[in-house]
Amino acid sequence: MTEKPGHILEQFQEKSHTIAHLMAEDTEFLALCEDYDACVEALRYWEQSKKPEAKTRVNEYRTLVQELEEEIRVTLEAQPLD
Repeated sequence: MTEKPGHILEQFQEKSHTIAHLMAEDTEFLALCEDYDACVEALRYWEQSKKPEAKTRVNEYRTLVQELEEEIRVTLEAQPLD
């Protein structure tokens, strides 16, 4: 696999083969994983931030990460077993 979103593999290690296949074959799934990766990075940034809006941003990004994880989980569960 090339330089593609890695946070998804951290979250769903047991589905690494399916993830690699979908990322290579399904542009919508790849975009979903890229969005997830960006949200995880943003969440980590805001969790470390001392800016006044940090708490609000953390809550927003946590929600986004959870929603994307669920969407990814549904997609993975719809695939044949690894």
